[in-house]
Amino acid sequence: MSKEHTAEEIHGMLAKYFSSRPDLGLWKSILDVVLQPKNPFEPQLRRRPRRDFVLLVVLAGMPVGAFVYFNFWL
Repeated sequence: MSKEHTAEEIHGMLAKYFSSRPDLGLWKSILDVVLQPKNPFEPQLRRRPRRDFVLLVVLAGMPVGAFVYFNFWL
């Protein structure tokens, strides 16, 4: 029969597992969506933002900018 674990033990096990796996995590996933993939031959270079993400931010920011301009500055 398997041993029952407490919530603190499970939390500790998960924290240990995720700290040993730097390739997993929410922040890593977000960066993979926003930035271009790393170049395995030049890992010291900075990762540039993806064109699709930049376009999405610009298109989403334009209505927000228009809303702020027409409602607060005029």
